[in-house]
Amino acid sequence: MAKQGGIGTAAVLAIPLILVGALIAGILLIFGPAQQAGACGPGTTVDPTQIPKDAIAGYGGDQLTNAAYIMNAASALGLDRAAQIIGVMTAMGESSLRVVDHGDTAGPDSRGLFQQRDNGAWGSLADRMDPTISATNFFKALQRVDGWEALPPTIAAHRVQGNADPYHYEKFYAAAATVVGTLAGKGVTVCQSGYLVFPLNPGYNMTDDYGPRPFRVEGASTWHPADDLQHYPNPCHDPVFAITDGTVTYLAGYQLSIKSPDGYTVSYLHMYLNEVLVKIGQQVTAGEQVGATGDNGPATGCHLDLRINVVGNTNPTVAALPRSETIGGPAGWVNPEQFYDAFGLTLCAPDSCRREY
Repeated sequence: MAKQGGIGTAAVLAIPLILVGALIAGILLIFGPAQQAGACGPGTTVDPTQIPKDAIAGYGGDQLTNAAYIMNAASALGLDRAAQIIGVMTAMGESSLRVVDHGDTAGPDSRGLFQQRDNGAWGSLADRMDPTISATNFFKALQRVDGWEALPPTIAAHRVQGNADPYHYEKFYAAAATVVGTLAGKGVTVCQSGYLVFPLNPGYNMTDDYGPRPFRVEGASTWHPADDLQHYPNPCHDPVFAITDGTVTYLAGYQLSIKSPDGYTVSYLHMYLNEVLVKIGQQVTAGEQVGATGDNGPATGCHLDLRINVVGNTNPTVAALPRSETIGGPAGWVNPEQFYDAFGLTLCAPDSCRREY
């Protein structure tokens, strides 16, 4: 399979320079070795009687009401938005956010939002069928998981639920982040630096890596400050998700740039503008869909070019990463794989990502 080409660096180098002024004091990202449990305040409380009429990320009506109950249960325990998202994500994976009165072949006695078993650990049937009580019991169990804040969300949920597939909940994270962020209210920032998530749904390929490259399409650079990701063989129109919270600072041609509260800028390239779902100045939540993969600009096929510029960065963990100019590249970039590694996540995990270059 041909490698997916990226664009030259000249078009994007000037963008972060515009952003140097008005730096925002940052705090560390949620995941990884630098995680700090006190980085976020309590999660936002939501009025279950004031739920939007329109669906959010495919969930509506009673499902959103139940999401509000889950969020409030976390907030009542003093937990932050990270926990709220984990709770909503888990209930999506267990019951599609419905209080179900039946189990399945793996757990015929499972009931409620979290499909909690009749084993004495989750209370009475009435407790398991009550959204607030069942969610509270879920979060109390989550709090007993050692270091849950630093675990990938799906693994934290698995440690509570004991699902046969530890990664079962991963595919619900983006929707959960969108639901929680929307119910919390536009402009509400519970955690300044938000959450580091993956830009595509699981199972993608990496079709070009970071650094110098002999292969390029016309108009592309010989030094690639990005990683290219796609789902082969049907890579076009795949949802692209914001990897962190931030503000949209640039949208033109085939580039979308979102500036983190920590000052670094994440850019997403090759999307068509008519498929981009955000606009300049908009506040974006990690896991929120911002567009879809395309082959706009110099490229050999549909893919996402993901790149991170650290001009203006205030995050000490990110600042410790080697920059592109130290290995002969244009100034200001870091390797996206090293960026994910720094926070305990793997951008191209061997069990879910193939390298095709």
